Amino acid sequence: MSVKLIASDLDATFLKSDKTFNEPLFQQVLDQLHAQGGQFIVATGNHVQKVHDYFKNFKGQYQLIANNGAEVILDGELKHVWSVPNEALAVIDNLADKFTESLQLGVSFVAARRAYMIVKQPNDEYLSWAHTYFENLTIIESVDEITEPILKISLVLPQLEYEFMREAKAVLGNKVHVTTSGYGAIDIVNPDVNKANALSYIAETLEIAPEEIMAFGDGLNDLEMLEYVGQPVAMTNADEELFKHDFAISVADNDHDGVLRTILEKI
Repeated sequence: MSVKLIASDLDATFLKSDKTFNEPLFQQVLDQLHAQGGQFIVATGNHVQKVHDYFKNFKGQYQLIANNGAEVILDGELKHVWSVPNEALAVIDNLADKFTESLQLGVSFVAARRAYMIVKQPNDEYLSWAHTYFENLTIIESVDEITEPILKISLVLPQLEYEFMREAKAVLGNKVHVTTSGYGAIDIVNPDVNKANALSYIAETLEIAPEEIMAFGDGLNDLEMLEYVGQPVAMTNADEELFKHDFAISVADNDHDGVLRTILEKI
């Protein structure tokens, strides 16, 4: 079966630990993929501007699923958005108060072109990083200050992420989708949001069958996407949960061009 779409997560999958990637090798992959009528899709929990920063030398050569599937951008145009139910904002903010001592900085509320944060555990180093990571970050005191649709609520809770996820699911039920990208990072999104649904939207738009799609991931927020495609690949450095599934394994980890080297072996 030929490959018409290749989707890849970024952190700990496509990107190396220092957030770089092998640009000449990526260009080689893109040229080969485009020559056979295929396309590359970045499928990430990152927001749009952060992805554009990473791929500034590849403008117009990839499609984008951002914020874990809450946004789909095709040919540079925002095509689809799924937002978090408004009532979930205060619920997650209040729940985070129970975990303040373990929380890394605070709770972030990501909109389409900006982000808001309620700081609960002040840390100048983390705050400085947050301002570089989130697009147009505004520090707020209350969710009442947010007046636009939120695509994703994010927080980092090392060692306690699964406990927080269980409590969030218990309180909000099927009103939201709660997932982790690993390393303590938790994302709360619209219940219809995951990378699989976003990828399915792209596939249907482009009239491509799941069997013609290859996907790479390392975390539980990649699971639905890997289950959806016909050619799923888990990274050698993936969450142990992914190895319980019948996925192919990359030829190397993220620090050794695992995604790009695997693609070149398979297409």
